[in-house]
Amino acid sequence: MDNLREAGGIAAKSPITLMVEFTRGSTFLGTLPTALKMTREAGHPRVRPMLDCYHFWAGLSKFDDLDLIRPGEIHHVHFQDVPDIPRELLDNTTREIPGTGVSPLPRILRKLAEKGYAGPLSVELFYPAIQNGDPYEVAKKIRESSMPVMSAAGVA
Repeated sequence: MDNLREAGGIAAKSPITLMVEFTRGSTFLGTLPTALKMTREAGHPRVRPMLDCYHFWAGLSKFDDLDLIRPGEIHHVHFQDVPDIPRELLDNTTREIPGTGVSPLPRILRKLAEKGYAGPLSVELFYPAIQNGDPYEVAKKIRESSMPVMSAAGVA
């Protein structure tokens, strides 16, 4: 916690906020409850939790963990889907465009909105075909697939 508070103090010298992201395979910070606990205990306004839909759905977090979020607590959201394969086989190469996989994204987004999140949804994908694709075409495809998800969640 001392390190997080110190990092928050450093961040406070500029207009940035440090975000704590849990990752599905981490033995240190692998779930939403752990990220919330750490940022709360750090108690620094420039150290905030974020939610990555991939790590949330593919990892050890449970849907009910979203109820632990306090209003306005989440600072940023990574928005992606997962394919219909066993969760044990998911890895960083299995992140899908929102709306093309099996994650309950509308339900997750509704809960985040209920908890006061109204910030950006940042699509984070690692497929080489997407990373090397034409930016306009990639963005167009993401928008076409994501808008129905956001509309179903009532956040579009």
